[in-house]
Amino acid sequence: MIENKKLFIDAGINYIFDLESYPIELVESQVDKELDEVLELNNPQILQDRCNYFSIGSEDDYLNSVIDTPQGPVIAGIRHLGGDKRFPFVYVWPSFCIEHIEDISDEIISNFKIFEPKYISFWVRPDKNKFKGEVYQQRFIGNIAEMNKNNTHLSKCPNYYDWYTSEYEKFHKQHPEKKHRIPVNDKELMDKCLRENLLFLYSSDNDEKLGLIAGEYDTFLGKSAVYLNELLVSYSQRGKGYSANLLSGFVNLLDVELFLCHIDSTNIPSTKAAIRSGQRVFSQEIFIRTS
Repeated sequence: MIENKKLFIDAGINYIFDLESYPIELVESQVDKELDEVLELNNPQILQDRCNYFSIGSEDDYLNSVIDTPQGPVIAGIRHLGGDKRFPFVYVWPSFCIEHIEDISDEIISNFKIFEPKYISFWVRPDKNKFKGEVYQQRFIGNIAEMNKNNTHLSKCPNYYDWYTSEYEKFHKQHPEKKHRIPVNDKELMDKCLRENLLFLYSSDNDEKLGLIAGEYDTFLGKSAVYLNELLVSYSQRGKGYSANLLSGFVNLLDVELFLCHIDSTNIPSTKAAIRSGQRVFSQEIFIRTS
């Protein structure tokens, strides 16, 4: 438990998540939940597991702690991009709107020197973002009732994973710099989507695989939701508008209130498909190099 938790919840509402179109009591409860998910990483077993996995420092070095800065307190903790010890960064949940990262970075980074992090990461509302050129990924939300839908035929296929991973192998071979930014999902997660009847293939009339989409049931703002885990168009079929068809066909099958996803900022086709579908950005992750 941290002191002044309300201070960080208020910052989440005012500076991190743009959810003003929803009832404030639901937004406050959701932000509280999001903050708790950060603090759950301080569970002793999780600290031990992370320390053992990365083999750097002690368990206390992995704590998410309150750090005082000239602009106010922040909650900060070490993270590793893609779970790779070669890519450490410091995640920050501020109690204020970050405008000048250089004013607070030294106080934050000094607590994690053992990991030699080169970046600081934090989330911010689009209308409060002073770092437009540093957006790493974006969170989208859509009201299902207002999103675009179509009757694109999607089929279930339990033998999807080999094709799915082969498509990622092609993508990463062509774009090796994105292997950690846009990783392939593990089979355990994708099979969970399949069990929830939220994994579908999109095929041509002659059964050529054109794409795959997968999600899982969630709750957000106290409402039923589906979180999108994957939207993949075959590497040979990109640029033909299949992303929008796949997404609209998937949404048409859903019986929930909200649709959620994260999209890498370099994934322009998926970003355009999300916006055209009726979703909007409510939070952006900023990555700032500190040295």
